[in-house]
Amino acid sequence: MSSSQGGKRNSDVEMGEATSPAPILTSSIGAPACVADQLSFREKLVRREAEKEPVQAYWPLLRVMGPRSRFRKMQELLLARAFQILRLSPPDRPRLQSSSRIRRGPLSPCLLLRLRAGIGSPPRAVMGNLRNKEARFMSLIDGMISECGSEASRLAGELSKLQGRWSKTEAMLTAVKDSHSAKVSKLEVEIGELERDLGKTASSLLKEKKARKGKSSEVRRLQRHIEGDARLASRRIREAIDALRSEFQARLAKISAFLDSSASGAGTWRRRRLRVGGPRDGDFDLVLADLKSACLLPTCPEDPDGKDPVVEEDGDDAAPGLDEATGEEGA
Repeated sequence: MSSSQGGKRNSDVEMGEATSPAPILTSSIGAPACVADQLSFREKLVRREAEKEPVQAYWPLLRVMGPRSRFRKMQELLLARAFQILRLSPPDRPRLQSSSRIRRGPLSPCLLLRLRAGIGSPPRAVMGNLRNKEARFMSLIDGMISECGSEASRLAGELSKLQGRWSKTEAMLTAVKDSHSAKVSKLEVEIGELERDLGKTASSLLKEKKARKGKSSEVRRLQRHIEGDARLASRRIREAIDALRSEFQARLAKISAFLDSSASGAGTWRRRRLRVGGPRDGDFDLVLADLKSACLLPTCPEDPDGKDPVVEEDGDDAAPGLDEATGEEGA
């Protein structure tokens, strides 16, 4: 492929030498789009430089020259630019000949090529050099194309690997997403159950609170009732104690008055007995027993011990009997 293209390029160069003064390489080879764009861009730059620099640099000189001299000068400039573009060794400038050997008239293209070569080489050597440069350029382009193809194949392999990894990653992500969705659904169910349990617990707590309030109010009511009953009982006990105390004081007053009267009667009776017959042992005791039996208060038939029911209600504060009263009185 490169040899056929090189032959075609050589034929194009030969035709360009016959028709135009400076052959310019073209990039009509089978290359990728990026290489073709780069070559076309470089060719455009080369053309612009070849069009601008010689004309701009030598435009005053070309205006002074005649038509034929101007054409030959343009040919020389274009050939020099072609050598510069193809990176050939710059031709040595020919030595100036003496005035006697200077040829008058236009130079032929072959002689111009010989002079540009600098060593008097024929045009075939120059064309061979050009063909070698073109072959080298084509080999470089082929190497670049092969490198681009290998790089493209390598990138395609890496892309396939990345696609495989991406598919595996997508599968893993879908699996993780499914597991996460299952966990989320399970957690939502558990949260719903906990909310229901919390609602039940809150309702039970409210009921318990209401029940505690009712119980506390009932306890306070019973406490107030017990306190009122206790106050009423204490008031009744104080009233009973006062009544018993007043009754006991009245009975003591009666007993003391009776004892005073009996003591006065016993003294008179003793004096009378002494006057009559003298004292006898045991007479006072008999009289005192008779007085006790006469002074005893009437008791209830249900109480065999002779206790007062009012005194039993009090419990601790019992009225003393007649024996105690008489014993105290005697003491």
